[in-house]
Amino acid sequence: MRDLTGILGLGISGLAALEFLKKKNKNIVVFDDKIKPNLKLKKYWKNYFNWDWARLKRIIISPGIKINGENKHPIVKLAEAYKVELHNEIELFFEQSPKPIIIGITGTNGKSTLASLISHILSENKIKNTICGNFGKPVCLINPTYRNIVIVELSSYQLLSIPSLKIDFGIITNISNDHLDYHGNFDSYLDAKLRLIEAIRDNGYLIVNHTDIFLKNKIEQKLKNIDNINVLNTCGKEIKCKNLLGEHNKILFEIAFLLSEEIGIKRSSIKSSIFNFVPLPHRMEVIYKSSYLEIINDSKATNGESASAALRSYQNIHWIAGGLEKKDGLGDAVKHLQKVRAIYLFGSSKKRFYKQLKETNFKRQIFLFDDLKELMTYLFAKISKIKNDNITILFSPAAASFDKYKNFEERGKMFKKEVFKQVKVINK
Repeated sequence: MRDLTGILGLGISGLAALEFLKKKNKNIVVFDDKIKPNLKLKKYWKNYFNWDWARLKRIIISPGIKINGENKHPIVKLAEAYKVELHNEIELFFEQSPKPIIIGITGTNGKSTLASLISHILSENKIKNTICGNFGKPVCLINPTYRNIVIVELSSYQLLSIPSLKIDFGIITNISNDHLDYHGNFDSYLDAKLRLIEAIRDNGYLIVNHTDIFLKNKIEQKLKNIDNINVLNTCGKEIKCKNLLGEHNKILFEIAFLLSEEIGIKRSSIKSSIFNFVPLPHRMEVIYKSSYLEIINDSKATNGESASAALRSYQNIHWIAGGLEKKDGLGDAVKHLQKVRAIYLFGSSKKRFYKQLKETNFKRQIFLFDDLKELMTYLFAKISKIKNDNITILFSPAAASFDKYKNFEERGKMFKKEVFKQVKVINK
């Protein structure tokens, strides 16, 4: 009898799944490769090699654990051998046939900003909502009888293992090379993202970004085999936000506008809400401004495409980049160096980034540093001597944070800490 559920990975999502299953009085075993069990976990703890695989009904697996491409976690082969399905905690919510209106958001960049913008518009217009998934609380902890709107941010990892996923609105913000170390190749990554379309209910809505021509074409191919979906295309509508710059963000404003209008909010109210929206931290966040200097924390820019959007948005840029490089290194960022006056590289990617930059026609200075603190001390000593020009210090790493930091938030907080320390020095 298959009456046992395994949980592999006990981060936020794994612990949420454990909490959910305990309330349902399920038989559970858990394991995590990276931690030791505490007293609360010991009752359920057993190495997955020693699980009773004949009894296993399924495994709830944390989204960061690799189940696709090369170097998959060993549990994948065991699961295949014993015909055990791999799910993630989001599946636990959707199996309950939840009542809310569901908005599903995926894409390479802009997911969290769009989710928070939609939530802001809904809240400003007195519509109850909650954000969950890849950003926000774990989805399985949401009450399935909740009668309002649930916004689910979905990573490519998560989309691989939610067979019951059903949404009313689907959005893929954009697509570019990312997470290829996880998926193995771009086609697998793209296929994972496009799974969102298959999850849209009959007569539900798909909002298509008209500026991403490659993605738009792929979506059109996918839709040839799918009926009963309403498609809303963006068209370049001019919508403004006083706190969020960048051409790449304008498409997010329009997507949020189209969705909110379909929900029934008045156009004037939507535009007013967007105009007053305050963006999330670490996403082109202005952290210091003076008569000659603006400092931007864009730690969330973990790939070249995201950094290139920031590079197009400012003038007289002193660009700070580096971290754990993606497969394409700086990627599209090297195409947008026209406004850059100097580049400062740090972290494990610095030598490869330097080589990529030297292969372009970038003729200005490039500096290399072992760590961010050393870099900031040098940069501010240099900046303090040129107070007669408008300068932007742009921290947009174009790389993941995991070489030195737990996540992009920790990296962004470290950057801000160093900025505030150095600003005190130059303002003495």
